[in-house]
Amino acid sequence: MADIDVAKLRAEYQGPHELVSTSDGKTLFVRRWDASKASPVSVLLLHGITGHSGPYGPIVADQLAESGYNVFGLDLRGHGLSDGRRGDYPSKERFADDLKEAVEHVRSKSDKLVIMGHSLGVLAAVVSVKNQPQSADGVVLVSAARRMRTGVFPRPRTGAMVKALMGVAFFPGTPLIDYRREGQVGLDDPLFNFRYSARFYSVLYGAGALKVMQMFSSGNIESPNLDFGGKLLAPLFVAVGDADELFPADAVKEFCDGIDSDDKEFHVIAGARHAVWPRGSFTPLVQWLEKRF
Repeated sequence: MADIDVAKLRAEYQGPHELVSTSDGKTLFVRRWDASKASPVSVLLLHGITGHSGPYGPIVADQLAESGYNVFGLDLRGHGLSDGRRGDYPSKERFADDLKEAVEHVRSKSDKLVIMGHSLGVLAAVVSVKNQPQSADGVVLVSAARRMRTGVFPRPRTGAMVKALMGVAFFPGTPLIDYRREGQVGLDDPLFNFRYSARFYSVLYGAGALKVMQMFSSGNIESPNLDFGGKLLAPLFVAVGDADELFPADAVKEFCDGIDSDDKEFHVIAGARHAVWPRGSFTPLVQWLEKRF
């Protein structure tokens, strides 16, 4: 990624999109899928680790747009076509501010806003809603839980552990920690990231990088960024694929049950993996949106 000119690629991008100028002078890229008809409801999509907004078109955004909902996909700082050091996040405060500024931008174009997170994007969605509880008229959380399948991540080799420990101790902002698991997608996409800094993990998970490594090793995700910090006032939709390689459906159901909300639905989607979803998988989400909005 280091030799890719993100600003140039962003300038050359011809599809519908928005640019958010952050309060620290960076540019965040927001891909757009316009509804097939005028709609007061928008969905802000927050992507998973390694990825960016682009691949979510065929997964979910196309179906939502065809069903009459505007979809905006934020590339997190350091991902996709957004500015920032690849695979790093400068601070938890900057993370919160980026989300706040992106939400305000999309909110200004929408009567109602649904915030949707997938995988690591669930952490971003929870942080966003926790910091701006009035910003979301609905919340959608897909493919995340507090418990992972066993053996998802292989035990790191000694060299990888040493490199990670050096990153934590001496180079917290340098992307030194490889992200590898079975079934990864995006290996042929130059905008994907597969190496992260210790600081990135600390910021996104709200815990020290060594603690995050222990989470991955144990399969127990003890992240404070999965906690809304009180009752969720907006309607909630939670889903997972029945073939998800990372999170079993019962763990996602436990996560959903643990969220304090008077209005929530949970769905298991047949034939869907963690990042591979058959066309039409999000029909239950479309039906939920129609019922709520």
